[in-house]
Amino acid sequence: MNKPYHSENQWMGSWFASQTYSDKKFAVERFENQTIRMIIHPHAFGSKFRLKFSNLYGSKPVVFDTVTAAVSTKGGETIPGTGRHVTLDGLRTIEIPAGEEVYTDPVDLEVNEHVDIAVSVYIPKATSSSTWHFSPPRSTYVAEGNHADDSSGVYFQTKIHSYYWLSGMEVLTQGDHFRVIVALGDSITEGSTSTQDANHSWPDILFKRLQRENPAYPISVLNAGIVGNQLLRNGPEIGLPIGGESVLSRLNRDVFSHSRVSDVIFLGGINDIGLGNATADQIIAEMKKLAVNAHEKGLRIFAGTLPPFGGATYYSIEKELVRQEVNDWIRTNEIFDGMLNFDTALADPHHHEQLLPAYDFGDHLHPSDAGFKALADCIPLSLFIEKS
Repeated sequence: MNKPYHSENQWMGSWFASQTYSDKKFAVERFENQTIRMIIHPHAFGSKFRLKFSNLYGSKPVVFDTVTAAVSTKGGETIPGTGRHVTLDGLRTIEIPAGEEVYTDPVDLEVNEHVDIAVSVYIPKATSSSTWHFSPPRSTYVAEGNHADDSSGVYFQTKIHSYYWLSGMEVLTQGDHFRVIVALGDSITEGSTSTQDANHSWPDILFKRLQRENPAYPISVLNAGIVGNQLLRNGPEIGLPIGGESVLSRLNRDVFSHSRVSDVIFLGGINDIGLGNATADQIIAEMKKLAVNAHEKGLRIFAGTLPPFGGATYYSIEKELVRQEVNDWIRTNEIFDGMLNFDTALADPHHHEQLLPAYDFGDHLHPSDAGFKALADCIPLSLFIEKS
C-alpha cells in the first residue's frame, strides 16, 4: 500500500461533481431572479470548508449576488442559525469568469458525518446554465427571488435535479494523515439509478464502509462519474453533451486537481462498446494511457471489470465478446495497482452476460440500490486503510 499524505491543517476533497456542457434535453436553460439550493453530502469533515464553482463551459461571466451555506434538514429547508455567507476575495457578490473555476474564501461552519450542506446561490439577471452536473438521484430546489438567507423551505417549491456551477467542496483537515480516492467513470459510478436523495451510489456506500472500519481515519471518496461518459469520445461529438469530455481529456481537472488525491478507482468502457462500437484494442489502449497518467502523478489506480449488460438496448453478442475480452485483459494485466471484480459481483451466476435480477435497475444495464451495494462491498477495505 502506498502511504497517505501526512500533514497538519491541509485542504482535503470532501465532495465533487464533474462538470459538463449544458444540455437542453435535460437542463434548465436559464435562471433569472431565482435562488438555487443544492445539497452536498460531504465525505470529509472539519470546522472550515471552501466551495468550488465552475464556469468552464460558459461564454460569459456568471454572477451570484448572494451565496450561502447552511446545514440541510429535509427538502429545501435548513437549520436556522447555521447559515453562513460565502465570499470570494472578501466580497459577497461572486463572479466567475467565462472558462474558469474558482475556490471561495473559507467558510466557518462545522462539517461532520451527521450533516449535509445546503448551498444556495441567488442569480439576479438572466443567466444561461452553461456548466452543470447531471445527477438524476439528487434533488435541487429553486425559489423565485432572493431567498439564499431563508432557512424555510416554503419558498423552494420547485424541485429539479443536478448541480449548477457547483463543482466541489474541500474541508480543512486537522488530522496528521488522510486519503482521497477518486471514483472515475460513467453513470454506474455517478449512481444515476440509485434511490432519490439516499446517497446510495457505490462511492457513497464505499465511503460509509471505510468510515465504519476506522472512524478516526480521514478518508473521502470523490465521485467523478458522468452519465454517458466514454473513454474514446467527447459527449458533444455524439450528440450527448451531458456525457462530458472523454476520460483522458478530463483527467487533470476531475482527478489530478483534487487536494491530496492518493488513489483512483476506474470503471468505464461499457458506453464505448454499446454506443461507440469500440473494439477491445481501442479500449485497452486508452486504459493503458489512463494507468500511465495516474502513475506519473504518483497515484495508485485500480480498475473494475465491466459489469454485464445482456438485454440492454445496445446489447449484442458481438459487443458482449468485446466486453469479455476487455475484462480478461483487466484481470490479467499488471499495469494497474489492482483489479476489482465488478463483473462477477453483479452477474447472474446462471447467465453471466446478464445482471442478477436483484441487482438490475430494470434496464439491464444500470444497477439497483442492491447492485450498487454489491459493487461497494466487493472492494477490499484493506486497499485503503492501513492496519496499525
